[in-house]
Amino acid sequence: MATNEMGKSDESKASIKPKKDRAPKVEAPKAAVKARPARAPAASPFSRVGPYLREVQTELKKTNWPSKAEMIASTQIVIGLLVVVGVYIFVLDQSLAFLFTKAGLGFHGK
Repeated sequence: MATNEMGKSDESKASIKPKKDRAPKVEAPKAAVKARPARAPAASPFSRVGPYLREVQTELKKTNWPSKAEMIASTQIVIGLLVVVGVYIFVLDQSLAFLFTKAGLGFHGK
């Protein structure tokens, strides 16, 4: 029994076994196709609105809404970040416009 570098025997390796030949399946002749049972008419969209709105109301009651103080703090953060990003884009735009103008690649309007 040979061993590999890990000290395990080569016999533990999986091998691919040939598939056994099987006799082809013979299907029994199918009986006449049965007609599908008639479906119930689909409910109109308007009849499904009421249950949907009741489910929405139930889920909204489960929602953990932020307090007024949390909402104000979050709003201040969003507005502050908008100002910072806006200033950054403005400075970048003005810097690139200056560099391109000095390089002779800027827009020369008439």
